Amino acid sequence: MKRILKISGIAFLVMLFCATRTPASAQGPMPEVTYQTFYDDLSPYGDWIDYPEYGYVWHPRVPDFRPYNTGGHWVWTNDYQWMWVSDYNWGWAPFHYGRWLYDDFYGWVWMPGYEWSPAWVEWRTGGDYYGWAPLGPGVNISLNFSFGNYSAPYDYWSFVPRNYMLSPRVYDYCVPRSRNTVIINNTTIINNYRRTNNVFVSGPQRTDVERYTEVRRNTVNVFRPQVQQNNNERRVAPRNFERYDRQNGNVFQQRQREQEVVNNERTNEIQRRADQSNARIEQQNNNNNDIIRRQTQMRRLQEVQRQQQEQRNIEQRQNENQRRDEEINRQNDLRRQQEQRNIEQQQQQNRNAFERRQNEMRQQQETQRQQEQEQKNFERRQNEMKQYENQRMQQMRQQQQQQEQKRQWNAQRQNNASERRQQFNQPNEQRQNSFQQRQPQNNSQGNGNGRGHGKHD
Repeated sequence: MKRILKISGIAFLVMLFCATRTPASAQGPMPEVTYQTFYDDLSPYGDWIDYPEYGYVWHPRVPDFRPYNTGGHWVWTNDYQWMWVSDYNWGWAPFHYGRWLYDDFYGWVWMPGYEWSPAWVEWRTGGDYYGWAPLGPGVNISLNFSFGNYSAPYDYWSFVPRNYMLSPRVYDYCVPRSRNTVIINNTTIINNYRRTNNVFVSGPQRTDVERYTEVRRNTVNVFRPQVQQNNNERRVAPRNFERYDRQNGNVFQQRQREQEVVNNERTNEIQRRADQSNARIEQQNNNNNDIIRRQTQMRRLQEVQRQQQEQRNIEQRQNENQRRDEEINRQNDLRRQQEQRNIEQQQQQNRNAFERRQNEMRQQQETQRQQEQEQKNFERRQNEMKQYENQRMQQMRQQQQQQEQKRQWNAQRQNNASERRQQFNQPNEQRQNSFQQRQPQNNSQGNGNGRGHGKHD
């Protein structure tokens, strides 16, 4: 009856889990779970430990496990901003509720919590790196909280180059922890804690990350149940848990070693019994008659023949597989060679096209240069013609000026000659006029004593 109830409860939780996985951009009704849900759902994937300081904590059975590092990656969501998406089936709980701490004997252990967050981590940036570290127990988030008051140990941090921030296998690009101290000294805390949609969020700004990588627009399914608070958490407990034993070391490793010893003892016992059985069979065969020995030999011969036939079949299958692999390799080689030839042919075509473009450009440049030279020659001839025309016009103006000067000089000379003639003719006329004036007087008033120059009869 208990087993039926347990199976029914697990089926109900599975149905509840499947029914409440909604995209991160949607806000639907949140189911309610309890700490007992954590204890029951996580028990198949790890071990619960009764830790003195923090009560029941959980240790995952994952080799080389680191929270917010192995088996997951970061995504940007519209409602919750930076969210850790886990690849583990149990990742809905330990990466979104509670806190992580590191124990020297048990490794990383998880302490449950009531409040949900896309990731309970603090962030650092600088020196071309982004880094994050899980928040440990005792870090209470309040309105006055500041990461400047909290400092995670150096080995809690995971640092990755900024351009690999959104890689689906971000843990493959995390730098070795031996470099954490140097990187921490060259980075600063991203102290932008705030509450968005009533949940704790923090991390680098989306615009800063987009400078180095591409933020994809995908859908993230979120299982975000509401944890019922219980004032007396010790009333519920894991069905199976270990007592914390720091002095005896890692109890899980010790249990594994003990299990290996038990398995070896069981194997040795089975082998011993088989040897005894074979010895008894051999003793009985020695006591049997020749017919039994011959039958045994026949069975052995048949077994040998069967084994040989099986060996031949195996070899035949291996040869067939080898031939098939060789044929596949040959086809792959032919395909690679054809691809290489296609690539070389494309490259040669590209080179030919490039050379044709270069030749065309050179021809265009040469044609342009010739046109420019012809234009320059034409302009030079135009300038020479203009200069020649200007000189000819200047000479014509000079000739006109000389002709004008010569004409003026001739006119001046003629004027001067005319004036001289006038001056020369003027005294003769005056003398002639005086003579003519005196002649009448002599004719009318002459006394006859003078010499006459007149006409005589």
